Amino acid sequence: MVGPDYERPDLISPDAWHNDLKAGLEASSEGVGTWWESFEDPILDELILRTQQNNLDLRILMTRVEVARADFGIAGSFLLPTINGDGYAQWFRADGGEIPGVTVDGDSGQGFKLGSSMTWELDLWGKIRRAMESKENSLLASIENWRDLLVTVRAEVATSYVSYRTLRKTLEITEVGLVAAEHNFDLVRQSYDNGTATMTDVLSARSLVASLESRLHGYVADATQELNRISVLVGETPGALHDLLGDSGQIPVPPATIGVAMPAEVIRQRPDVRAAERNLAAAVAGIGVAEADLLPAFSLVGTVGLQSSDAGNLFNWSNRYWSIGPSMNWQLLNWGRVSSQIDIAKAGASEGLISYEKTVLNAYRDIEDALVDFSSSELSRRDTEAARNDSLGALVLAEQAYHQGTQNLPLVIETELQLLEQEFSLINAEAQVALAAVTLYKALGGDWSPVLPSADGPVAVPTNDESIVSATAGGTS
Repeated sequence: MVGPDYERPDLISPDAWHNDLKAGLEASSEGVGTWWESFEDPILDELILRTQQNNLDLRILMTRVEVARADFGIAGSFLLPTINGDGYAQWFRADGGEIPGVTVDGDSGQGFKLGSSMTWELDLWGKIRRAMESKENSLLASIENWRDLLVTVRAEVATSYVSYRTLRKTLEITEVGLVAAEHNFDLVRQSYDNGTATMTDVLSARSLVASLESRLHGYVADATQELNRISVLVGETPGALHDLLGDSGQIPVPPATIGVAMPAEVIRQRPDVRAAERNLAAAVAGIGVAEADLLPAFSLVGTVGLQSSDAGNLFNWSNRYWSIGPSMNWQLLNWGRVSSQIDIAKAGASEGLISYEKTVLNAYRDIEDALVDFSSSELSRRDTEAARNDSLGALVLAEQAYHQGTQNLPLVIETELQLLEQEFSLINAEAQVALAAVTLYKALGGDWSPVLPSADGPVAVPTNDESIVSATAGGTS
């Protein structure tokens, strides 16, 4: 076959990650697998399952996979001969002329024909096989694009679920804080009436109540919007998942440690990198398709059939005709058109290589960013938890002093409000750790198990062999 054979680009990859694996990260030789199950949250598992089956963006890309598979089948069909049937029945009269296509004598009469023709282009230079190679790689790229979107929507629904749980938890804490703030406002107002507090104290206490009420409205709206977003991700109408998620629940907690494989292995398994490489391979095969036009194209053509001027005798063996023989087509003088087409194909391959290199670099950046984000979020959560514990200790001491008569109630309430602010911070810190874990799982390529799209969601395939995957239709072999 003319044209270059594809060779995987030899890109240098680091032996280790730039950022140290710390604060819940450890080296591993395997991928993250079904990472959502590590949160041990049945509702999250159910949301992921529904998203895989019903997400509309996934279904759109599944149709594009089917289009690419059909294109691959069309390209392969040119290896076989093309056979067409033809025939006619006509009655004619010619005054001083002739009837095209009729071989009987006379200026009037009738003609009947029934036959077939065949054209078979001999793929001597591999043009058809290069076209098949290009279409097959385009098919594989479309499958990887679908897998990349699968990784993305899994992460998106998990992110929205964490955000929803965070908002609902914050809403609960805010309601508790509002009760304390209203109690504090009543005490300050009584103190003002008794002459032991100033109007400034009253206004400050009332301002805190209004501020917490304002927060409540915002948290309710944000939680509703996150619920609507989750519903659309799983292919349902906004708000349809309220009964499943409910108004209360814990923020999902990631596992104590997350395994991170070596850079080269992670990059090789990321669907976006694999898609970029398949697009590059398709472009390289296109060079061979263009170069084949520099050489002559040979075909085997033939016809066979029956022809007669009498319909009743059409099927007599004596009315048969046939022909067969080779033909050649060679673009001897094309004014540089083929050379320009080759230049276009080579430029496309160069663009594909650059795009592949860019995808790899962006993948490294995503992973490095995700690693440092998770470790810093976990360290921040630990410090925030320590601060919350100190505030809790301060509240316990203040309540003990109040019961002993050495502390007044407003100071106890103020200490409780300070603890609530620390609770807000801890909720946000825990949410950031969970969100950073989801982002890290996505950056590491998600679950590496090979799957294909189907109407029922992802279907596992027993092999990574690309030839088997490309020949597999709709997730079933």
